[in-house]
Amino acid sequence: MTQKMPHSAAGQMVGYLYQCEWALVELARRWFKDPQTELRMEMLDDIDILRQGTPVQLVQSKHHGHPGELGPTSADLWRSINSWCDALDHLPAGQLPMLRLVTTQTVSPGSVLAKLKRDGRDVAAALTALEAVASDSEGAKSTRDWRARFMSCTAPTRAALVGAIVLDDQAPRVSEVDSTLREVIGIWKNDQQSQEILEELKGWWWAVSLDMLDHASPTRRMSVSAEELRTQIDYVFGKYTHTALPVVDSLDDLTEQEIAQYADHVFVEQLKLIGLGNRSIRAHIGEYHHAWAHRSRWIYHHHVTPGELSQFDTDLRQEWNLIFAKYADRFDAGKAGDDAEAVGESILDATLTAAQDIKLRQVGKRWIARGTLHALADNARKEPNPLGWHPHFQELLKTPQRTQKKGE
Repeated sequence: MTQKMPHSAAGQMVGYLYQCEWALVELARRWFKDPQTELRMEMLDDIDILRQGTPVQLVQSKHHGHPGELGPTSADLWRSINSWCDALDHLPAGQLPMLRLVTTQTVSPGSVLAKLKRDGRDVAAALTALEAVASDSEGAKSTRDWRARFMSCTAPTRAALVGAIVLDDQAPRVSEVDSTLREVIGIWKNDQQSQEILEELKGWWWAVSLDMLDHASPTRRMSVSAEELRTQIDYVFGKYTHTALPVVDSLDDLTEQEIAQYADHVFVEQLKLIGLGNRSIRAHIGEYHHAWAHRSRWIYHHHVTPGELSQFDTDLRQEWNLIFAKYADRFDAGKAGDDAEAVGESILDATLTAAQDIKLRQVGKRWIARGTLHALADNARKEPNPLGWHPHFQELLKTPQRTQKKGE
């Protein structure tokens, strides 16, 4: 027989989990029509909805494991009102956002609190009733301080506060949130792949939630936008549905002026270290340029996530690492002759060939991978684990723009 321990905090824990999951529902409901919306947690309220940095909704989430009714004397109601009174001290005067109480309980039709739902509102009647409850000296001790706090506000403030309250009752319980997410996000199939999509999306969300809730972290995230959620949704769906990225079909040749802008780049210096001629270098510069332009455009328009690009780079680096280790070891052991430039060119060719099979979001343009490898080579002086072509490129790059001699 399973027995609840006398000091169990299971109910509170479920409430916190529900708050985080419900926050994802709130943001997901806005990712299509209002992508600029931002969400944060545990600032002014359980959940803050912002537009252009200004709170437009403060949301209290209340979860109960069993059916029940939310009434004018309920602790959930007065705890929420007390929280909103606290928030008044941190809001600009005259800018009261919508104050939403999302609860799994029920507001009975025809009751006083039904007048604060979205339909059939009667704020004046609700205000009168709540002021009567708040003033009742015989009311529950558990809500006494909260009710007193409400009555300590001026009459106009109480009227404005009650006028901003919206009650959303019969919200899905924590066990039902996944079904709501499926509907909001558009996961219409109920199969293993759909479950994997949902779980991966929620895994990302829990990491984001932790970043927002860790107040002690120096890199704490303050908010997350609906647009960022949309990008993550596209990314996760794309992994399972093979959604391609927008790519320019025909690439323009670079002008002499554009080519000249890359003359001092490290990746160009790396190509010179292995003795490539100007024609080859120009071709590689073109692929670097177009790959960089596409990656920048995809990030700017939220077609990909930084994590997705980072994984692509890691996969490319792994291919290079295996090839470089093989060729460089043979050269250092005297098994590949004494022409270091030729070995470096072989490393470059073998790496570029292997990279062609590594695709980003099913994009079949091989120059994306090749150009990205040059971008990684361009950071060789900045990274602890640099990438390059010449078997001794790290030593050679320690002297900027060093003139390389044949066979070194």
